[in-house]
Amino acid sequence: MASKTLAGKLAEIMGEIGYIAKGGTNSAQNYKYVLASQVADAIREKLSAKGVAILPGDIEKISEEMSPSGKQKVFTFKYSWVLVDGETGEKLTIFSLGSGADSGDKHVYKATTGALKYALLTTFLIPTGDDPENDSADAAISKAAKEIFKDTVKPVSDQSKKADGEWGF
Repeated sequence: MASKTLAGKLAEIMGEIGYIAKGGTNSAQNYKYVLASQVADAIREKLSAKGVAILPGDIEKISEEMSPSGKQKVFTFKYSWVLVDGETGEKLTIFSLGSGADSGDKHVYKATTGALKYALLTTFLIPTGDDPENDSADAAISKAAKEIFKDTVKPVSDQSKKADGEWGF
């Protein structure tokens, strides 16, 4: 039996990983978030079981500036991460950005942690309940519409119509 390609293995992992609930809380700014360790835990064993490793690649400093308060340095970096198939040697490089602010020496670590977390979340299409384009007004309208229309509006099951955003009544 032929071995699976790296892309095939990654696709299987995508299918195995589900929603990750937000396990962290930022009490200073009052929001919940997914911890980097939650993302790593969800993916690490699945990659390992398929013989796939993820390794850090290159890092490029995009910007360095002071925070608006002038108390912290803010760095933004571009990272590459290399997924390597231990069986075939196949490689796939993914990229992400990370920013970190700190008054000491931890800005690089914060940027790296965030960059890896979002590289994994986006590469494996892991839902966390976040939608950066959603604001509270949209969420309130959506909730009200669900209450008003209940089960009368359902997603179209035809995949070609889903791509166009059509809904059936």
